[in-house]
Amino acid sequence: MIHVCYGLYDKDGKYSKFVGTSMTSIFENTSADVTVHILHDNTLTVDNRDKFVYVAGRYNQQVKFYNVEESCKQEITNLKHMFPKESLERFSIGTAFRLFAPKIIANNIDKIIYLDCDVIVNLDIKEMWQIELDNKPLAAVLEWEDSRISQQGLQICRDGLVKGEDYFNAGVIIINLSRWRTDNSQMQKKLTFITNNPKYHLFDQDFLNYCFSTQYLKLPSKFNCWVRRERSSGVNTIQRKVYHFIGQGDSLGLNMQDNFHRLYFEYFTKTPWFNIDMLDNIANSFIQTANKNKTDLLQLTKALSGKVRAFFTEPQNSEAIKQIFAVNPNEELITPPLHAC
Repeated sequence: MIHVCYGLYDKDGKYSKFVGTSMTSIFENTSADVTVHILHDNTLTVDNRDKFVYVAGRYNQQVKFYNVEESCKQEITNLKHMFPKESLERFSIGTAFRLFAPKIIANNIDKIIYLDCDVIVNLDIKEMWQIELDNKPLAAVLEWEDSRISQQGLQICRDGLVKGEDYFNAGVIIINLSRWRTDNSQMQKKLTFITNNPKYHLFDQDFLNYCFSTQYLKLPSKFNCWVRRERSSGVNTIQRKVYHFIGQGDSLGLNMQDNFHRLYFEYFTKTPWFNIDMLDNIANSFIQTANKNKTDLLQLTKALSGKVRAFFTEPQNSEAIKQIFAVNPNEELITPPLHAC
């Protein structure tokens, strides 16, 4: 049995659809038995819980729920007080729920794969599960392949507490639960240090690096491939990788010319969250975009009022240009001659 874990803070139902899409990507790409463990608080609604059960059942897989607000009541209260304001503004507190996994999840489970909700597993999760940790506390991918970026950009690295070449991204990690249970007292001491120093605004990621940056197993980048970096590098080819969208804004874009958007929608449309309400939201976004374009065009037309314009276009587009830009009879429309074949 493969065990996967998500931390879910679902205020206003904001994150369930992302977790559900990530789950679906796992189930679509493996024939292995998988149990998904969702660590949540009281923000999880009955409706979204039922949808998770539906997704798992559809693929003959299992999902289990753990209300950390009930089973770890005091710890959650303390965590909410400790979580820096800067972190709350940028990240969901749900990511910190993974810290309770060793306590909540059954002791006979000694390993689990933790995923952020904005992760698409476009490979067989069994490939990750078979990685041997050899008593290392976790396995993860480096935050930056160029350690100088981490060294310059991350406060915990600038302060010398973690080396830039060792700092890992905690959005995709294989956790050695047995080791975390053994190291619990030391982890608590280091958690206190991090919470007393709010300048380490990545909080739980900084904390995990502070605990384990010198001890973890470094994974190939394909197990946590940032979509943002792929785009910035001009890559638009989908491969058998674990794709990390790093935030919702990138995830549900509507540009179907972008293969990463297409990949996300390929899995999202197979979830019960893709319904009439979602279609209505998509339609409204198109309408808003069209209205904005219309407003921008009118403003441009006003700005050019009284000026003579000239348009250069292909012959087949001339009529469309005339209508879109309200071309006047005294304005020139230049069309190059068609080349003979």
